[in-house]
Amino acid sequence: MQFASEERQGPRQVKVVDRDDIGLVVDEGKSFGSGNAHVYCVGIHFPATGEVRFYDKSKVTTV
Repeated sequence: MQFASEERQGPRQVKVVDRDDIGLVVDEGKSFGSGNAHVYCVGIHFPATGEVRFYDKSKVTTV
């Protein structure tokens, strides 16, 4: 069992909307766009496929 005060070792594990596999966060944040038209994204590596993709932070959930 992990408590909120404990730090997790290694990259944060996450799930993304429309994907069944678990990914590892490799970039905690990039802002794409300008002015009012921008999206804050998280870079995620999916070990099962080798992909690295950026997803809207609102679609990412910590496992």
